[in-house]
Amino acid sequence: MRQEQQSITAAPSAVDFTFSFQMTNAGARHACSVTIQAVSQANAATIFRANWPTIEELARRSLVANDRTEIRLTATSPS
Repeated sequence: MRQEQQSITAAPSAVDFTFSFQMTNAGARHACSVTIQAVSQANAATIFRANWPTIEELARRSLVANDRTEIRLTATSPS
């Protein structure tokens, strides 16, 4: 009896998720966003929360310098 070979499903590929937030600088509110590459929205949210201190620091530096630097994070699989 012949059996069909099971198709190999590809590993989920990472996609971009953008999180928007506001920060204040010199009494003014500024819209900010960070783009995170992850395999799911839940994974991206976890990465955002875990890296919030770094994201906040980079965003504050960018606001003080009046720089429009893009912040991007990429999830890496644990080894």
